[in-house]
Amino acid sequence: MNGHNRWHKLQHHSLFPIAILFLIVVGVNAVLQPGFFTYDVIHSNLASFTPLVLASMAQAVVILVGGIDLSLGMAITLSTVIMAATMDDSPSGILIGIGLALIATFAVGALNGLTVGFLKLPAIISTFAVSSICYGAALLIMPQPGGYIPYVFYETYQATIASFLPVSLLFILAGLAIWAFIRRRKIYRHLYAVGGSEQAAYANGIPTRKVKLYAFLISSIFIVLAALVIVSQTATGDANIGRAYTLNSIAAVVIGGISLQGGKGNLIGAVLGALILGLISNIIFFANLSSFYQDLIKGLIIIFALTLSILPSLRKKALA
Repeated sequence: MNGHNRWHKLQHHSLFPIAILFLIVVGVNAVLQPGFFTYDVIHSNLASFTPLVLASMAQAVVILVGGIDLSLGMAITLSTVIMAATMDDSPSGILIGIGLALIATFAVGALNGLTVGFLKLPAIISTFAVSSICYGAALLIMPQPGGYIPYVFYETYQATIASFLPVSLLFILAGLAIWAFIRRRKIYRHLYAVGGSEQAAYANGIPTRKVKLYAFLISSIFIVLAALVIVSQTATGDANIGRAYTLNSIAAVVIGGISLQGGKGNLIGAVLGALILGLISNIIFFANLSSFYQDLIKGLIIIFALTLSILPSLRKKALA
């Protein structure tokens, strides 16, 4: 009986359908990709998927509070371009580059938070406008791809700790550790409260405008981590490098079971959603399918994930 109850609870856990989908995609990859479970392949896949995982965590925080961030990809771009334009091989040059990227990214987050939280502008419109500002600034700094990223970035990102722990995994663990820290703070409950019902949260004394600002600032932390990973991979700056991460991060969040209306979901779901999207790209490649099928399959997966996510509520309505 206890085993039956555990299984029943597991089936109704918010991450259950996403975990099943993840296992299915892993199984298909294992069939198609030679040596899928070998260390080298796992290391390579992790290194490739980490930027989207971090970008999805950034997007998830904003969506949990009931918003959406269409400037995310261009904020990543601006951060990478600043690093590529200012870094050199000296420790001070590296710190200056990272510091300037941090300042710029938090400025973007603050601008989004102020326009959405305090000016009450629709997030989909205001963040799109901020995206254009970021893109213009990135082009102003670096009209053509280029710049310089110290070799130590690429060398470190491809390395392992103690001969078995990939540095790319450390970035994901760092993101999860940051979220674990936030979970123990009052802001965590406020994010869900505002996302669930902003009016009810305000009526209960929660400073909803500040909470939205904090959500974008927290998101900026994950954006900077994603930018650090991307420059470590590409060793260059490019004003278009982050463009795809905006919609892909939203897709990952949806696949991960986080409600676009806010207040419902788990950041772990966003991580799984990003990994699922990365594995789908692998399937398309190793199945020798045209890249044009990627968006089609991605769309079908999102519809499937949304269907799975509403099954519990449909069951409750049927039983009522």
